[in-house]
Formats: sequence, C-alpha cells, structure tokens
Amino acid sequence: MSKIWKLAIISFLVFFFSWFFAYKANINPLAIQSEDTLPAMFLPVAIIKEKTLYLDSYYKMMLGKYPHPDDKTFEKELTPFYLKKVIAKDGTAHFVSAFPLMAGILSIPIYFLPLLLGMPTSFENLIILAHLASAIIVSISGVFLYVLLKKHFSLDEKASVVLTLVYLFGTANYAMASQSLWQHGTLQLFIIAYMFCLFEFISNTAHKRYAILSGLVVGFAVLSRPTSALIIPFTLLLVVERLEITRELANASFLYICGLFLPLLFFFWYNTVFYVDIANQGYTDQLFVNWLGKFPEGFIGTWFSPSKGILIYSPVFVFSLVGFYLAMAKKAWRGNLKYLVFGCIVVLHTLFMGSWKHWFGGWSYGYRMASDVIPFLILLMVPYTSSPFFERTKVWFYGLLGVSALVQIFGIFFFDGIWHAAYDTGYKNTAWLWSIKDSEFAFNVRRIFVKFGLLEKACEKCLPGKV
Repeated sequence: MSKIWKLAIISFLVFFFSWFFAYKANINPLAIQSEDTLPAMFLPVAIIKEKTLYLDSYYKMMLGKYPHPDDKTFEKELTPFYLKKVIAKDGTAHFVSAFPLMAGILSIPIYFLPLLLGMPTSFENLIILAHLASAIIVSISGVFLYVLLKKHFSLDEKASVVLTLVYLFGTANYAMASQSLWQHGTLQLFIIAYMFCLFEFISNTAHKRYAILSGLVVGFAVLSRPTSALIIPFTLLLVVERLEITRELANASFLYICGLFLPLLFFFWYNTVFYVDIANQGYTDQLFVNWLGKFPEGFIGTWFSPSKGILIYSPVFVFSLVGFYLAMAKKAWRGNLKYLVFGCIVVLHTLFMGSWKHWFGGWSYGYRMASDVIPFLILLMVPYTSSPFFERTKVWFYGLLGVSALVQIFGIFFFDGIWHAAYDTGYKNTAWLWSIKDSEFAFNVRRIFVKFGLLEKACEKCLPGKV
C-alpha cells in the first residue's frame, strides 16, 4: 500500500473512531460541536432527495433540537441564527443556510449511497454521516499536503510525513475541523489544492491547465469562507515573481480569471435563485457590523489566550515562527518570496480575525478562527525542518508535537460545552479568556481529578477533616 493511502486511511480511522469511542462510551455525549455546522449536515440530504438548496423540509427537525438561543418565551418562533428566512419572488417563504455551502456540497458523495439505499433521515444517522464526511475531508487535505511538501518543497519522505502528521494530529484539525462539518476543513482542502496547482504552474508555465485550476480552486476556497480572499493577492506575487511583467503574465492572469469564473457563476446563481438577494446571506450583514474586537487584545489572544491561543493549543507552531525567522535570516525574500508570503498571510489573517467580535471562535474548541491558516503555518516549518538546527532541537520539536496532540485528544474527550457554559461571558467582557486557573485545559484536568476522586484526596491531605 502506498504512503498516500496509508496516510489517508490511518488519519480517517483515528479521526472517526476516536470520536465514535468517546461518544458511544458516553465520555463525550456532544455529537454536534456547534449549530454552525447544522446546515452543512442537512444540505446534502436536501440536494440528493429534493434537488434543492432549501432546507424547508428539515426546518422543524432542526428547530426542535436547536432553537434560537434567544427564543425563551415560546410566544414567537425566532428563526435560528444558523438559517435565514427568505421570501421568494412568488411570495413563498423558505429557509436557507446562513453559512457558506461548500462543506455540505463536498459531503454529497458520502451521503449519496446511504440515502439511495433508503437510510432514514434521523439526527443519529446524519450525525454519523457528518462525522464520516468531515473526517474524510480533512484526511484528503492531509494527503494533498504530503504531495505538496514532497514535490514542491523538496522534502524527503520522512520530513513530509512528519509535517503532515503535525497538520493532521497536532492542530485544531484533529479536535475540531475533522469532527463536524465546519467550513474550516473544506477551506483548508481547497487552500492546499490551490497551492499545489499554483506551484505546478510556477514550476512549468507550459502547464496552462494549472493556471485555470488555480483560479477554480481558490474560487471554491472563497466560497467556503470569504476571508480566504485575503490569500489571493499575496499568492499571486509568486506568479509575478516567476513571470515578471510580460505577455506571459497577462496570459496566465487571463487563465486564472477563467478558472475563477465557474465559482463566481455558482455564487451569483445560488444568490439569485435561493437567497433572492445577496443581502440575505448570513455573512453579508456581519461583514459590516461585527468588527467589535478590542485591538490588540484579539490579535494577541489569537496567539496566546490560555483557552484559545494558537501557541497554547498547538505549541509545536513555535517552530513555524522559527522557520520564518530562518527563511528571512537567509534573505529568502530575495528571489524567493514564498516564506515571506506565507508569513504575511498568517499575520494578516490573525490581525483580521482578531478584530472580529468573536475572535475566540464562540463555542468551539481552541483557535477555530485561526485554523484557516494552518496550512501556511505548516509550510513555514519547512525552513526549520530542512536546517541543521532541526537536528539539534528535534527533541523539543517532537516533545511539543506530543503536547499538541495531547491537547487535541483532550478536545475529543472533553469538548462538550460545559467549560463554555461555566465561564463564557461573551465578547464584551473577555477576562474569562485570560484566566490560567480557569482555562479550558485546567478545567478539564480538574474534571479528570474529580472523576477518579483525586481532587477530594488532595483536599483531604491539605485540609484533613475539612472536606
């Protein structure tokens, strides 16, 4: 069996069955990590069974289990935040997803055969299908990353596998993106495929099809999550560096735009037909009113918050910063922009999302809002793993990778919303995001102590007769 198939199968099995064990053993009964993922979970059913993007047939089913959080009185029925109610041109009311559609669309192949064979549309069945789909999506993205590293970053077999394992198991991909139909797993798949197509074209400009594919794939990335549009101008600098300002660059730009045409066409089609007006999309109003994060708290918190920080939940990413430093120290930006481009994308994205009122990702595990740039953080490790410094510090690297994986395993077993329910006071008072004593990880450690009676025993030794 080839290395690619081994990576795909092993990562899928770990993603799916670690959740399945925790769920069936009732260690973690939370099967759906967030209502944000509900539309993507039901969308393949609507497409396959009813040939529509409307979720009308499943509205009552979703509302029964997940009503609007503010619908307390039952005097009126509020449309839950994860759906949008639209009035079609014929006057009929419909419900559509308030979030981008690509995660649900990409899941259609996983749903197709079970639904074709008559599988009932129940929450329990769809939970299984959604977990299968999200695990497969992230596993496939890991395979693409492995191929990208080996072919276009000149890494040997071992280094390519190691960085792929970091991507799969040492990051939010394990405890979050692979466990529900978030937009993030789909986006990362498209980003990595985009980088592969772009480097294929840069390495051989005679491969015109890769210029078209680059535009096509990055278009689907933007449809997956609009903030990914930030990567386009930066990554296109790599093409400009290779072709300079020539007729060849003009031809490449034309092909790139041709590739973008299909995602744009799809975007305008579903907005016109199903949303009626682009303003009905859930993201449209948010793009203009929800930049309420306190700068620089959001940016710093994205990296260092005890309960949400990138370097807290995946400390192995310290070596991404080391890799960036090594690349810049070698003046890689002279004639080779890629690491400077990757670094700028990471910094700009975390600055951008740090200004969002929910920079901490709402009710989710770890650095969800920063997970979109995980592929670039992995690519920034290449200068480090390719340097003599790696051999001298690899014990630290593997040690921090182990800690990162352990934190993600904690997410599989303990992310059930209890910590958020106990401490989350929203975006206006963010002191809860900076407490070390009451951080999510410390809270989960205390849960283990309580489970095995260790906390009581420790208290008895400290305060005999007082417990």
